[in-house]
Amino acid sequence: MLKRIAQLFGVEALAIASGLGLTLLLLSPGSSDAIELGAYLGLSALISFAAVEVLIRSGVLASRMRLKYKITLAAGIGAGLAFLNAFAMSALMFVNTAHDLPMLLAILVFAAVIAGYAAVRMSSSISGSMSVLADRARRLSEGDLSVRMPSAQGDPDVTEVAAAFNEMAANLEETAAKKEQVEQSRRELSAAISHDLRTPISSARVMLEAIRDGVTCSAEERDEYLDRVLTQMKSLGSMVDDLFDLSLLDAGELRLDLHMTVVDELVDEALLSMQSTAQDKGLTLSAVVDEALGEAVMDSRQVRRVLLNLIQNAIRHTPPDGTVTVAANRVDDRVEFEVRDTGEGFDQADSARIWTRFFRSDPARSRVDDESAQSGLGLSIARGIVELHGGTISAHSSPSQGAAFRFWIPDGRSAVAAG
Repeated sequence: MLKRIAQLFGVEALAIASGLGLTLLLLSPGSSDAIELGAYLGLSALISFAAVEVLIRSGVLASRMRLKYKITLAAGIGAGLAFLNAFAMSALMFVNTAHDLPMLLAILVFAAVIAGYAAVRMSSSISGSMSVLADRARRLSEGDLSVRMPSAQGDPDVTEVAAAFNEMAANLEETAAKKEQVEQSRRELSAAISHDLRTPISSARVMLEAIRDGVTCSAEERDEYLDRVLTQMKSLGSMVDDLFDLSLLDAGELRLDLHMTVVDELVDEALLSMQSTAQDKGLTLSAVVDEALGEAVMDSRQVRRVLLNLIQNAIRHTPPDGTVTVAANRVDDRVEFEVRDTGEGFDQADSARIWTRFFRSDPARSRVDDESAQSGLGLSIARGIVELHGGTISAHSSPSQGAAFRFWIPDGRSAVAAG
């Protein structure tokens, strides 16, 4: 409040000083005339400022009046105060009031009309842009996320508002598109899960009902049915585990346990785990590890899982008498792995799609009937783990020429030291 009063008195003093100083400079009036002029200017300024404050505090300019009318009213009030001050000042100074005052009045009325038209015209230009903004905002609120403000020319304030509106609309449209993409992925994932769960559950139920109803003729046949049910249950358990881990990756809640790891031992463990599966299919597993590779800091359990997923994928797509090779070497401050097979390969056009959840290069192949088949999430999980380490993974192949999956991860020594 005190600051506002100080500002008013400062502006009033400036107005009196400028008016009185200009009069003294140009007309050189006597001391009594100067004192009288100064007193009038002070009184006039005080009345004018008081009128402005009364209008502002009355809420006239803050009412629900349209913007162009507010601008016109503000300009009219300013022009009216100038008109009254000029008219009163001239009345005091003119000698022939019968002639000079009417002439002054006519000139001031003319000037007021011109000023009023200019105020209306300029306010219409500004309010027109605001009307467009209101229309675009209304359309945006109704769901039209493609709406944009046209670029305004000449008015930096309106241009800034238009740019901010367009940025907001673009962000909303991008968010909506991402939301729709996530929703579409959720629907596809639900459909794929439903399909992959329904078939083994139905198969297990049929076999269990056959055992219950005594359809099986011998203990050997019953044991075979139970083994197949157990296989189906293991497959379902593996799918649930994969889905849980994938949800942790999506939510950013999977935490790495970085520690020093002997890389060649890690590769040997992964191959040993898959040796039995490879032998059952008549495949040869081999390792090619750089002797100088030594140790590196990584989450050995998660990297081992990536290797297992890639080896399982290679075994599944490699015919009997084929070979699956795992290689590892160091390049600068990172460790590179490769899992290569002599299998059927895939079309390079599918190199981006193979990371899609539940993607199958051969739709006719049933994961349910293939005991070595997994949930279809292995490659998605592998990519998530590699990227969580700060690395990248890629696949290269051509039909009937085998496939090679390569990934690299940084040696996490610096991360451990920082921790």
